[in-house]
Order: sequence, then structure tokens, then C-alpha cells
Amino acid sequence: MSARDPERGALRDRVARWAAGLLAVAAVGGAAACAGPPSKGAIHGVTLNKSRNNVVILAREPTNTMAPAALVLAFLQALTGDQKDASFSVAQEYLTPDARAKWDPATSPTKIVQYANPYIDTGQSAGGAQPAFGSSSAPQAAPPSPAAVGDTVTVTAKGPESAQVDQYGFFQYVSPQTAAESFSVKYLGPATGWRIATPPEFRMVLPEAFKRAYQTYQSPLTVYLPTHGGPAQMDQVYLTQDTGKVDYTYGALASAVLHGRYPSQNSNLELQAVTVDPSGLATVSLKALPAGTTDITDVRQALVDTFRDASETQQLLSPTPLIRMRVVYPGCGTACSSQDVAPYTPGAPTVYWVCQQKGQNDTNAAIVSKQLVTGASATSPTVCPANGAKVPSVVGMAGVPVSPDTLIAVKQTPDSADVKTPSGTTMVAVVRNDGAVVVLNDKNADQQVWYTPAKTGKITDLEWDPVDGALWVVDNNSLYRVRDPGGKGPGGAQDQVLAPGLTVSRFKPSPDGLHAVVVGGQPASGGPGSANNAQPAWMATIDRTGDTPSLSTDTVFQLLAGWPQTQDLSSVTLQTATDAAWADARTVVILGTQAETSTPKLFKVYLDGSQDSTIMDPDDAQPAALHIGAVTVPSLGHPSMWTFSDAPGPADSAPTVSYFKRTGGSDSSQEIGSSPVLATVASG
Repeated sequence: MSARDPERGALRDRVARWAAGLLAVAAVGGAAACAGPPSKGAIHGVTLNKSRNNVVILAREPTNTMAPAALVLAFLQALTGDQKDASFSVAQEYLTPDARAKWDPATSPTKIVQYANPYIDTGQSAGGAQPAFGSSSAPQAAPPSPAAVGDTVTVTAKGPESAQVDQYGFFQYVSPQTAAESFSVKYLGPATGWRIATPPEFRMVLPEAFKRAYQTYQSPLTVYLPTHGGPAQMDQVYLTQDTGKVDYTYGALASAVLHGRYPSQNSNLELQAVTVDPSGLATVSLKALPAGTTDITDVRQALVDTFRDASETQQLLSPTPLIRMRVVYPGCGTACSSQDVAPYTPGAPTVYWVCQQKGQNDTNAAIVSKQLVTGASATSPTVCPANGAKVPSVVGMAGVPVSPDTLIAVKQTPDSADVKTPSGTTMVAVVRNDGAVVVLNDKNADQQVWYTPAKTGKITDLEWDPVDGALWVVDNNSLYRVRDPGGKGPGGAQDQVLAPGLTVSRFKPSPDGLHAVVVGGQPASGGPGSANNAQPAWMATIDRTGDTPSLSTDTVFQLLAGWPQTQDLSSVTLQTATDAAWADARTVVILGTQAETSTPKLFKVYLDGSQDSTIMDPDDAQPAALHIGAVTVPSLGHPSMWTFSDAPGPADSAPTVSYFKRTGGSDSSQEIGSSPVLATVASG
């Protein structure tokens, strides 16, 4: 038994004890929430959300017989969240009137803490006076009776903290640390009993409660952040207190858009209120704009995109859909006009791959493409024919011999200034047989060598940068950024970019260019929680403030690290990672294996490291896959994800077959060829 086993065992005991008094239960037969005002000590039921109306969160009201430590425990459990009660009215009943008047739950951050049972803090010492985490199966009893009116005791709850959700809903894992909160509990007399006299500084929520209430029965909501003309930056928020009420939810989303996750994303605009009228018009009222601010076009568009996505989620569907939005502020005049909130209807995504015909003859190699169409027949004609017949190539491949499993990267550069219309030039970077990276385009026969490696066979990834159009090359476990040589001879200017970790095998910038997933190519060592645990995959923020982009060391964190990062024994612990892909600007798909198993699977994880589901379809990941791709598309009003890999599907054992599958649907197909990728839309 490892040294960590006792702690993990104690955690299981704590979870089991907490589950015995579970605050969220599945009501049988779609039972509604409890009607009428509950009696003291009764269970107050609140529907979690409209799409899951058979799930309720139950918050127990305080009684006059609750001991101080038991009172604090019940209060913390009530803070898990009355999802349709933004003021946490049940939790507020645990507070004295003065404390209730001082507490504003809307400004309280949330900490995900595996807290032990609260205890009466005698203040005797920092050590033995307090029980260790999980050492008691029940909260400590009240101090000796009888208590006099006005008597106070200090009750403390603490435990290892794994993550935080700020007041705007942005989730973030934190370095291992202990979170503690002390409450002054006051005796108000026999009719009322004990009540909490100091409002909480933050909401303390158990990992299991957070997972169940906010990641199992619903997902985080998408927000778009203003970028002053650059690619839209997508993020997400966990609305742990606003979900379920339309005005509250849109108000919380608007606050997140205006504030952003990082200081650099703060628009410095202040929200007054958000209202949604019966006609489907949302009005976002801002306070007076800061001096010198005259154009908020990018903020308005970010709000429209955010509200559009939110209006299509289950918890905000209503008989009157959201159809228009306007932003108003003092003195806006004609700028206060409304605009449509049109459904997001992108075209079918196009995937590109290498089609090898009749061996490695360069006149027969082609870069081919097809659209991933929902509902298409699996028997539709293939793009890359099995008989080796020549097919048109997206770019001219004459004189560019490539191996069957060569790497490619595709970029679409709009001919106009509108980067949202990728109808301009298509450029393809491909690794030639001699190891050089050659860039071709669909407008002419130009072939430019952008990068020449020191040794052949060491390049493991190519990716276009969506912001500046440079090419990211992973060569011999190092990361390079290569720029267009511009007709100045072979090889463009290149800069080595230091990446966290010992090795780099894959580098995947997000579609908005703000984040990047780095796959290390090394298995985790020592098991979960090991001090020398290698990182199979991690998330980093791309810092573009200098002449050369760099990876910010302040924001790096491991993806799917499992225990102890999540304080959740059931969470995924990634043992190895082979490849990764962005399905959209907030969702990453990783091909890898879990600890103690060698079976490859696809795992979905968000850009903040949180996870609300695993892609379970076994056909999605094939054991021989080297490269994967993914894209999220709307399907019948719900998001659906295509995944594809250069490995045979279940119907074909050929080694050079690419397999395409829509998760959650019956669409799937196979094509001869390798290295399937989506195009990167870049401004340069």
C-alpha cells in the first residue's frame, strides 16, 4: 500500500458519509419541486434546470436543535446551489439578520474543496486541538448546555482545495493548497437556536457536489470575449448560482463577457442590467462608458454571439426564443439600435488528407478533401478510390514526393479583410520525402521550402497559426515558429519557442490563437500524484505581447491529471497521450490511455481543464491511430462532434485508411489515405 492510500481511503469515507446526506437526488417520475413554504427543518427542493426537471437540489433548512458544527455543515451543503434561486434563500436562513444583510452571493467566488466535517475551533493550538481531515464521522457536538443568548463559538471547515470559480463563472485549477473558512456562530435563544453571525467570504463546495450539479446534469455555457478586430476568443463559465432564470443567466453571461478571464480581456465597461421581454428582445444596459470610449462594436458582437449560443441550450429554451439584442448606455443615441440574434448555421466542415495512389509516385499523390455531411450514406462514392485512379489535388503536388503517412497542415487565407469568410487562398504545408517542409497553394504552381530539418524523420507536427499565419513545426522534440520566406530563398525565418516539459511531440494552437495544447509524448511516471509525474498533455496560454509569441509559464497546467488535481477519485488520469485536436475554441479532444490500461480512447476536456463527459464510443479511437482531428457542428439544435483519425475503422483492417465518425450519431465513413486535418483560418 502506497503512502497515499490512507488519504485516499479517508476521502472515500468522507464522500460516503456526505453521500448519505445527499443534497441532490433524482426525483421519481419527474416530480416537481416542493410546493409552498417549507416548515423549519424541512427539505426545500429546487429544480436543477428545465431540461433535467427530474433532478432537484435539496437544501435542508436550519432547526433550533442544530449544534453549531452541524449547522455549519448544513449551511455549506446548502451552498451547493439552488439553481433557480440566485439569492440562495435557503442558505441565507442559516445566517443572523445582520450577516444576511452583509452577504452578497453574487460577488462570492466558489472554491472546490474536499472539506472535512466542520469542528469547533477552540484556538488552543494549530495542531492537536483540531481533528484531522475526515477523522470524525459526524460534526462535533454543541458546547456544554445550557447556552446563553448571545454566546458565540467559532466553527472552522477546511480541506484541500483543487479549483476555483471566480464571481463571473470562470473555472481554474489551483496549486495544491488548504482552504479554510471560520464562522462565528451565535446562540439566538431556544426558539431559533444557533445561527451564523459572519457571512462567508466564499462558497465552499465539495468536488463531488460540483461535478454532479454543474458538470453531470449540465455543461458550462460558452462566452465570447471582445478582441478588437482579431479572431473571436471563446471561453466558458459555470453559472453556479444563475442558471435557470433567464434574466439572471443572461446577466451573468454579459458580466463574464465584459470582464473576461484575464485582466487583458477586461473591457472596463460596467453592466447595469439585462432584461428579456416577451417578444424575444434582450436589452443589455450599461453604465456610462469610460472617458474616451466611443466604439463598442466588438463588445456588442461578443454579446450577440454569447447570447445566441446560450439561447440554443436546453436550460434557456422557452416558448419565446431570443431573436434580437440591443446594448444601451447613456447618450448612445442611434447606436442603441437592436440587431438580430440569428442561429449559428455554419456549413458542413471540410476535412483534408493525403491520398496515395499507386505507391509513392509523386504524380499520383494528392491532397484531397470532402465535407462531413450529417446523414450522408456510408456507401457514398469515396474521394480517394481504391483502384488507384488519379484524382484532382487541392494543390499541385508535381515534384513533391511524400510518404504514405506524411504530415500536412492546411490554411485558408481570406482574399478579403473579412477573416470570417474563408473563401480565399488555400495553402498546404507538407513534409517532403527528404524531410523539408514545402508550402503549396491553390492559386499557382509555386512551391516554397519553409523549413529544412537537421535530420530527416524527426518532424512530428505541423500547425498553422490562426493569428499571424506563421507555421508551427515540432522537430526532434522541439518547437519552432517559421515565417514566410517571401521569395528570399529556401527556408523562412524561424524562432525556437520554449515549451513546458521535457519533450514536445504535438503542438495544437486553439482556433482563436489564445491557447495551445502541448502533447509531451512521455507517459506519466510513478502513477497519479507522483512527485515526478511527467505530463502527457498540458494547456498553455500563448503570449503575443513580444515580437515572437511565447508560452506563458504562469498559466500552464496539466490536462486530465486525475487525483490529486481534481480531488475526485473517479476522474480521468491520463497515462499517455498520442495526439490532440481542437473541436472548437474551448473543447479539446485527446487520444491517449488512462492509467492501468493500454486501450486508446478519446477524451474530451475543456480549455480550463474541466471535464463534463468522456467520449465513450469505442470506434472513435483506433489502436493504430497516429493523428486525430475533431470539429463541433450543430445538429438538430444540439452540438455534435465529428472525430477522425488515420487508422482503420471497424470495417477495414487496411493500414492506410482514415476513419470519420460523428459522435452521438450514426454517421461514419472510411477513406483511403492518411493524416486527416481541418483547415486553419488565418488572417495572414
